Amino acid sequence: MSATIYDLAKEAGVSISTVSKALNDSYSISEKTKKRIREIADSMGYQPNARARSFARKKNGIVIFAANLSRGIGFENPHLFEIVTGLDRYLDERGYSLVLKHVTREDAPVQIKELMNSEEADGIILHAGILSRQLAFVLGKEAYPHLVIGKPDFPNTLSWIDVSHEAAGQIAADYLLDKGYRRIVFLMGDSNDDQISLRRLDGIKIAFEEEELSIETITGICDYEKSREITETILERKRIPEVILCTNNYLALGCIQSIRAKNLSIPKDIALMTFDNYPFSMLAQPTLTAIEVDMYEMGNQAARFIVQRIKKPNLQTQSFCTTPILIEREST
Repeated sequence: MSATIYDLAKEAGVSISTVSKALNDSYSISEKTKKRIREIADSMGYQPNARARSFARKKNGIVIFAANLSRGIGFENPHLFEIVTGLDRYLDERGYSLVLKHVTREDAPVQIKELMNSEEADGIILHAGILSRQLAFVLGKEAYPHLVIGKPDFPNTLSWIDVSHEAAGQIAADYLLDKGYRRIVFLMGDSNDDQISLRRLDGIKIAFEEEELSIETITGICDYEKSREITETILERKRIPEVILCTNNYLALGCIQSIRAKNLSIPKDIALMTFDNYPFSMLAQPTLTAIEVDMYEMGNQAARFIVQRIKKPNLQTQSFCTTPILIEREST
């Protein structure tokens, strides 16, 4: 017969209420006490009843992650599933279930409002890709536990966390400048929609302005084919750049194909660098120098916050988490 909550309380020398709060990660119990009680629970083979835990919390133990989960999104945005993994691991350890919900940016205001009104979940985490001013208004009107993953590109009172893409851009620029490169082209997406690249560009410009230099930026490069085509035109110049810096791996692959077609060598004739380590930078030939961010950790931090917000409805955050890191490889 498995151990009960009464057995845990007796073994730990505390009240049943303390055990319950510790197992449900209550903010009123110290981390030291939570850890000790969880270790005792593990050693005694305690198996909590999910329905009982939900009843004790007067919640249903569900957190929804709302994002645009259209076909092919795993290739277009590989970070998304690193975030999901981080979310799920943290929530599962604390007795919550993560439910994925496909929501488009256009339908989000109505769908999210319906989800909140239905009380289907204890809290909701939203990917910034579906965020709009209208959705922000909906969220702002309700005292409902929420968190946006990604910094909104307009003034707001929402709770959000993000990676500092400005810091990532500055790290990339500082690295290239320290290597002695000066003629650098940055390939990015649409200047109106690609907010991540724009923020990376802000960081790049900070580093270049300190050296009284400027960087050439080419926008509207949204996929592999466009990257390959624009690289061909770049390589036809009388004086080609020393480095092409790409906002993601897909653009970098297009660059590689065009550079090889010209029988040029990377990095001898032209160097190449990318943001994001996944999915191709370590597999490409040559391997690509990259600026990487720990999206698993960001998912973990997002889950940590939403659990705290469920317990403390007035809690709010607008902050950056995880530090971008440089991975130097053959392409530079």
